[in-house]
Amino acid sequence: MKTLDVRGLYEQLYNQMGPQRWWPAERWMETIVGSILIQNASAKTVDPVIEKVGRETGFDPQVLIGLSQEELEQLIFEAGLYRSKAKYLRASLEFFGQYDFDLAPLQALETAELRKRIRAVNGIGNETADVWLVYIFGRAQFIADSYSRRLMNFLGGPEKLTYEKIQKVVMNNSDFTPDEAREFHALIDEFGKLYLRNRDQFLTSWLRDANFNEHILNQF
Repeated sequence: MKTLDVRGLYEQLYNQMGPQRWWPAERWMETIVGSILIQNASAKTVDPVIEKVGRETGFDPQVLIGLSQEELEQLIFEAGLYRSKAKYLRASLEFFGQYDFDLAPLQALETAELRKRIRAVNGIGNETADVWLVYIFGRAQFIADSYSRRLMNFLGGPEKLTYEKIQKVVMNNSDFTPDEAREFHALIDEFGKLYLRNRDQFLTSWLRDANFNEHILNQF
């Protein structure tokens, strides 16, 4: 049984899978749209809808906020839960509209304050807020999504772990740069698609004989 710390897990994933380069930050409105549409949906369902939004609006926030609620719902209909997601997207557009869609005033904030403001937006929970921090604002947050929780469990952590607990343990035991934080999230999710459906599937992976070290496990 090989033991890992957080950096060791990152290196194992990176060495096996290579860089993923998810969501280039220069298209930040695409990240906003994608992060909302993916809620309670699969990438297979959502990716064509994101492409459709791009074709019809160019991810221009002024074009998007100029749509009526009915038009916005129709635009994202195929993503499922379209009424709720249209409301969340509208709330997000209005949030950024307060700053004239200029990220600079928000970028100047400390991460804790920025996260607090993002979390206050209707429909934006912990995971979506951290996605914005990592992929739009370049902050070194850990996104403790469902794949991350499952991986922590399979590496020796308890079965029931909260989002906040996982994030705290990982961030207290790592010194990732913003680029590494982005890669870590992408690597875990790509690994998850292949090996984290259940424990039997995980046991076919190259991490099957790995566990977090005692120092990490004692913090869960």
